[in-house]
Amino acid sequence: MMAENIFVVGKPPEWFCEMALKSRAGIAHLFILWGNIYDLQRNMRGEYLSLYQYLAEIFEQRGLIMFYSLSSGLQFASGEMEKMFRSRFLGADSSAPVSTGALSPTQVAAQGLQKNQAANAPLAQLIGETPDKTLKFLEKVLTDNGGGFKSVLIIDFAQNIAPNQIGNQNICDRISAEILERWAKDCRIKETGNTIVLISPSLAGLAEGLRSPCGEAVAIRITKPSESERISRWEYHQSSNSALFGRITNGLSLKQIDSIYCLAKEQKIPISLSIVKSKKREILETEFGDRIKIKVPKWGFDYFGGKPKLKEYMLEIRNNIINGIYRRAPMGILASGPPGTGKTFFFECWAHECGFNFVEIANPRSMWVGQSEEIAEKMFAALDDLSPVIVVEDEADQSETPRDTPNGDSGVSNRLRQMKFQFTSDPKRRGKVIWVRISNRSDLIDSAYKRDGRSDDTIPFLMPAPEEYESIFNVMFARYEIPTNITDFSPFAREVAGKIYCTGASVEWMVLEADKYSGREGKDKVETKHLNQAIADWEMKLDPREVDRQTILAIEGSSKRLRPDNWETILAETKKRLDGEQTSQSATGVSAIFPGLGHKIPISSDN
Repeated sequence: MMAENIFVVGKPPEWFCEMALKSRAGIAHLFILWGNIYDLQRNMRGEYLSLYQYLAEIFEQRGLIMFYSLSSGLQFASGEMEKMFRSRFLGADSSAPVSTGALSPTQVAAQGLQKNQAANAPLAQLIGETPDKTLKFLEKVLTDNGGGFKSVLIIDFAQNIAPNQIGNQNICDRISAEILERWAKDCRIKETGNTIVLISPSLAGLAEGLRSPCGEAVAIRITKPSESERISRWEYHQSSNSALFGRITNGLSLKQIDSIYCLAKEQKIPISLSIVKSKKREILETEFGDRIKIKVPKWGFDYFGGKPKLKEYMLEIRNNIINGIYRRAPMGILASGPPGTGKTFFFECWAHECGFNFVEIANPRSMWVGQSEEIAEKMFAALDDLSPVIVVEDEADQSETPRDTPNGDSGVSNRLRQMKFQFTSDPKRRGKVIWVRISNRSDLIDSAYKRDGRSDDTIPFLMPAPEEYESIFNVMFARYEIPTNITDFSPFAREVAGKIYCTGASVEWMVLEADKYSGREGKDKVETKHLNQAIADWEMKLDPREVDRQTILAIEGSSKRLRPDNWETILAETKKRLDGEQTSQSATGVSAIFPGLGHKIPISSDN
C-alpha cells in the first residue's frame, strides 16, 4: 500500500489522489497512467517536476524504486538502491566473507568472481536483455516479502513492452503482455504492498488484456491542466493578463504554455491575445494533424440573416452553459436540411457568440493496424481538455460506414463506433462537449446517434422565409465588405422569394456575382442593375426532387418547437410538389418544375 502521510504537505493532483485511494483500498496494485504524461507536475511544495521525478518523490519512502523501459533498461532512483538490489537479488554482497571450507582454490576464486560480476556487470547481462526475461526476473523482486521494505516498478513507454494487436507481434511481446496481465491479478504482489505503474501516452496502444475491465489493472488518465493550473503557470512567467491567458489556453499542456511564452520572449514581442490564440491553434493542429481542426469564427449572429427564434434559443443554451446550468444544455444537436441553407455557418456564428472552442473533426481511420483506436482515443481526450467545446461533424451521414455494411476491417469500424457512442452519451459531458451533426440526409445517420441523450435537439434548416431574404442580402454585403449604393433590398428579396429553391448560399452567389459585374464596369460600388443581372443569371444547379426529399426529411425528423411557424404549410406544399414532379416525369420524362429546360430529371441513387 502507498504511504498514509502523502497528503500532509499539500494536495497532489487528481490522478494521484485516485491512484492512492484505490491502492489503499486494495482495489489494485498495477496502475496505467496515460494521457498528458509528458507534461510538468506540480508537487506539494509548488515545484514543477517531470512525471518521472514526481513519481520518485511521492514514492520516496519505498525501499526500492525501479524504472524500466525498452531502451534504457532497468534503472534505480539512487545508487544505494541499485547496490541493495544487486546484493539482495543478485548475490553481490561484497562484505560477506567468501566461504573457503571444503572448497578448492578454483571454486573459491569462482565464487569471488561471481560476486564481483553481480556487483559490477551491466544489469542486462544478469537479469536478461529482452523485456520478457527482465520481467520474469523482476517478478521475484515484486513477490519478495522478506526484506522488510516495499518496492515500486515504473515502466515507461509501456506500449512498446506490451503493444496492442499482439497477434501480429512476436512471442516475446506476447510473453511480456501476459506477465503484466498476470501481475495485475497476482495476490502475492498485493500482499507485499508493492506497486507497478505503467506509463503510456495512449491507453489504446496497450495490449487489450491490460485494458480489459476484467484485467484488474486500473487505468487513470492524466488530463491537461485545469484553468487554475494554467493561470498559475502564466503567473509564474508574468503578472499581466495571466487570468485571461489561462482561460483561453484550455487544451494546452504546461509545457506548451511555456513554449508560447519562451518563443515570444526570444522574438522580443509582447504576448497578446491574438498571439496566444494563433499559437494555440498552431500547436493543436500540429498535435492532431487534420483529425481535429481548431477554428476561430470571425462572425456572430449579426452576420447570419434570418432565423431569429432559433438564434434566441441558441443564446439561451449559451447562457445556461456559462452559468453552469449544464442540465439545460443539449447533449448533442442534429442539423438537417438541403445544401446551402446555412447549417455549418450558423453554428460557426453561434460559437463566436459563445466564445467557446470550435472544432471540426475528421474520421480517425488509419491504414496501420491498431492506430485507428489510438487516434480516436486521443481525439476524444482532446475534446474533453478543450471543453467547453462545440464539435462539428459535417456531412455526418458520410463520416462512417453503416453498421450493416460488410467492411472486412477486422472489427475496427465497430470498435470506433462503440467508442463514439460511449463518448457522446456520457452525461458528465452535458454542457461541456456539444456535438453538432450536420447532414443533408439525416435518414442515412445511424439511429443510435439520433436518439434522445445523444441528439436532444434536431433542427431543420429549410429555405429562407420570404421575409428573411432582405436581411440575408444585407448581411452578405456586410460580410464581404462590398460597397453598394443600394439602401433597400426588399424588391430583390421579393424577386428571389419567388424562386422556390433559392437558398442563402444562392443569395451569397448573387451578391458576389453582382460585385464582379460592378468591377467589369470599373465601378467602386454595386448598383441596382448589377444585382438585377446577377439574380437573372442564377439557375438552380441541384436536383429539385432531392431538395424536396431533404426538406421533408428535415421537417419530419425534427424537434417540433424548433420548426418554423409555417412548417405544416411548407411540408404540405413540398409533398404536393414532389408528387406532381414524379407524376409528370413518369408521363413525359421531363421536369414539371423546369419544363423549359427540356431535360430529363436525373434519378437519384436511393431510388
